[in-house]
Amino acid sequence: MIESQMLKGVIDGIILHIIKNNETYGYEIVEELKNSGFYTMTEGTVYPILLRLSKKGLILGAYKKSKIGPKRKYYYITAKGRDYLDDFYKSYYELEEAVNKILKRGPQ
Repeated sequence: MIESQMLKGVIDGIILHIIKNNETYGYEIVEELKNSGFYTMTEGTVYPILLRLSKKGLILGAYKKSKIGPKRKYYYITAKGRDYLDDFYKSYYELEEAVNKILKRGPQ
């Protein structure tokens, strides 16, 4: 299980990456996260993150008709969100490299 404090540092970037790839709605994001190993992610966790990303201007939401059932709110990444995501990628890979340098040394 992924430690919640570790997840807090990367979840915004992960969700933006999912949205960047294609327009999507909340439940679909939750399912993709779970299918990728983020088993503890629920709609109750993801929807507040989507609201926060929206308030920051990183994503936009728009209701669209669904083929089945009620309208769904689809999310799209903004230009500001793409800039944030570029910075996230850079920071993440720098962190990954630094952590791997330490971990590959093995026990001291």
